[in-house]
Amino acid sequence: MDIFIALMICSITVYHSLCDPIKRNVVNNRPIIAVLAQKMDNVSYSGQSYIAASYVKYLESAGARVIPIPTNLTEQEVRKLFQNVNGVLFPGGDTDWNNSIYFRNAKIALELSIKEKMDKNNLFPIWGTCLGFQALFVYIAKTPSIVLGNVTLDNVCRNLQFTDKAADSRMFINLPQQLEKALSSTNITYNHHENGVTMTKYLKNESIKNFFKVLSTNIDTKGETYISTTEAYDFPIYGTQWHPEKNNFEFKLDIHAAHNEMAVQASLYTASFFVNEARKNANRFPSAQVEDEYLIYKYQTITKEKVWEQIYVF
Repeated sequence: MDIFIALMICSITVYHSLCDPIKRNVVNNRPIIAVLAQKMDNVSYSGQSYIAASYVKYLESAGARVIPIPTNLTEQEVRKLFQNVNGVLFPGGDTDWNNSIYFRNAKIALELSIKEKMDKNNLFPIWGTCLGFQALFVYIAKTPSIVLGNVTLDNVCRNLQFTDKAADSRMFINLPQQLEKALSSTNITYNHHENGVTMTKYLKNESIKNFFKVLSTNIDTKGETYISTTEAYDFPIYGTQWHPEKNNFEFKLDIHAAHNEMAVQASLYTASFFVNEARKNANRFPSAQVEDEYLIYKYQTITKEKVWEQIYVF
């Protein structure tokens, strides 16, 4: 038994020395990102929660690992897990802003990201896609009706209209010229949403206007201009109303995502950007054994669900 305990202590010590960026004075090349699950009330497996596998693959394609945040976790459990990961992704979907566990968990992550930057100058990055993008603005505005409007694009790809703030933004400052041209002139960003943040609402609300920088806009089916890409001025918080994960990992024929070379590069670029932000965070699990308990690898995907290619159900 003494030998066993000694070996365990040794393995934990080695794990920490290899994985702790602070001790090694290097970036964290083993980032782990939490992905929020949400209830499945309107689809199969009612009463449980899910994550579309495309979000997991999206992060893995850039060198990150994933832990899921199912909706049956308590607030205390979620807070504890966030102390061990290097960032959080809020996926797209559908939820109740007032009562959903998804939004509760999103608020916990955003509070932590802002507090870490303000109190310790630590980076705890957040990425929101579609519904997750809207969650960023709802959190800052406090009331959904103040910031969200009816913004409809149904299962179509569009080009981005970059603003003058995009060129020197953290997200796009290193965007290759060829990819910038493709994003701005060809329809390679996938959109499927009924709500969004219009420029009219953005300009009228001082709290969101002072917090978020608008990097690109688009126009919906009614001719309304809305925000399609954003980053916070002072915090590592980013979002797209469009779905970069669809281009590489959703191939159902009724999902009209782009799969050409530049569309694939757009997906890889955004994933790599966010994962590189997570590499600047030094959080880690207390041991490899504890880490393994939470990684998504132990869950099986369900293939050919009616909306996505694959999903994880919790």
